Amino acid sequence: LGETPLALQYPTLYRIVHRRDALVATIMQATPLNIQFRRVLVGNRWEAWLHLVRRLMDVQLQHQPDQLCWKLTRSGHFTVKSMYIDVI
Repeated sequence: LGETPLALQYPTLYRIVHRRDALVATIMQATPLNIQFRRVLVGNRWEAWLHLVRRLMDVQLQHQPDQLCWKLTRSGHFTVKSMYIDVI
């Protein structure tokens, strides 16, 4: 869901989720979503959760291996030169 990890997009939810290492695919396998929080979702947390669930409703996961894409090159492949240029 974008270029930023969900933990950074929804920090208030990430801080209170039971299993921070859970995969999105595992959570989405069940209805309702297979996720538990250490605190009650009220106020801003509830709104953040609803926002996330609305976004997840449009996601269709496929049984394919994950692929890495290096954003610093047009080809998507890692090069030391691209990393060096970015660091400088």
